[in-house]
Amino acid sequence: MIEVEIKVRISDPEAISNKFKNHGGVYKLSLEHEDVYFNMPEGLRDFKETDEALRLRKSIEFNKFNETIEKKINYYLTYKGKKMDKSTKTREEIDVKIEDYEKIRNLLRLLGFQEIFTVKKERELYEFKYRTYHIEALIDYIPILKQYFIEVECLLKSSENLEDSREVLFDFLSLFGIKKEQSIRKSYLELITDKFKGNLRK
Repeated sequence: MIEVEIKVRISDPEAISNKFKNHGGVYKLSLEHEDVYFNMPEGLRDFKETDEALRLRKSIEFNKFNETIEKKINYYLTYKGKKMDKSTKTREEIDVKIEDYEKIRNLLRLLGFQEIFTVKKERELYEFKYRTYHIEALIDYIPILKQYFIEVECLLKSSENLEDSREVLFDFLSLFGIKKEQSIRKSYLELITDKFKGNLRK
């Protein structure tokens, strides 16, 4: 699948949440993500240079408005290819749900994959029907950055409608006063690396 994704920085998540609801957004759930990023074994290609990513995710799902709904924990192994354009975070994504998080983590270590850093995210997921598209919009808080972001995305089976999908997402964001030039292409890991410049600790 190809994930067409746009990220922007925001300052008032509550205002954005209200705007989402006013424009037909449906709150689905809240999430706490703990993402462990890996690089290839030494001597092989460097994901930082090739603009790829390999991520092991622990995902806690819950409904912040209804505490009677039981929390769920899921685990995923995800590969992300290099970005496909110069204005968004669009890239190929292969996402595999896994059962045994620690076994997969240990397997990657034994094969020589290098753990780079763990990124924690607090998220709210909203869904929209916009034109003919199903759009997911996330309000994210990244504790280590002490900043809020929006990520909006849709999934494509091929790159055939890539340009149209990208423009639809930018048009969708304009409903909330967000302009194309506010798009951030860097991943959260890249933003963290830029901020701390080599002083990261796992």
